Amino acid sequence: MAILIKAASPIWRLIIVSSSVLGGILLVGGIVLAILGGSAQTAFTLFGNQFSSTSVGVSLAFIGAVIVVITIRRVLSSVDKITSGKGPSDSSEKLM
Repeated sequence: MAILIKAASPIWRLIIVSSSVLGGILLVGGIVLAILGGSAQTAFTLFGNQFSSTSVGVSLAFIGAVIVVITIRRVLSSVDKITSGKGPSDSSEKLM
C-alpha cells in the first residue's frame, strides 16, 4: 500500500497545485471584474452546481472556487480509496 501512495503522490501534488493556481487566477480575475462592474446575465451548471448571476465577475469567481473544491475533494477521495484498501489490493504489485 505504501508503494502505491509513494507512486501516486507526485501526480496528486501536480493536480492540486495546478488546479489551485488556475482556480486562484479565476477567483482573482472574477473579483477584479466584479469591482470593475462587468455585467451580463449568466446561468450555468458546473459539476452539478447550478449558478445564475448578473455579474460576470461573480460567475468567474464561482467557477474558480468550484474547480478548486471539486479537485481537492476528488484527490482526497482517491487517497482515501488507496489507504482503505479499495484500490489495487496487491501491495507487491510492481509499478512501471
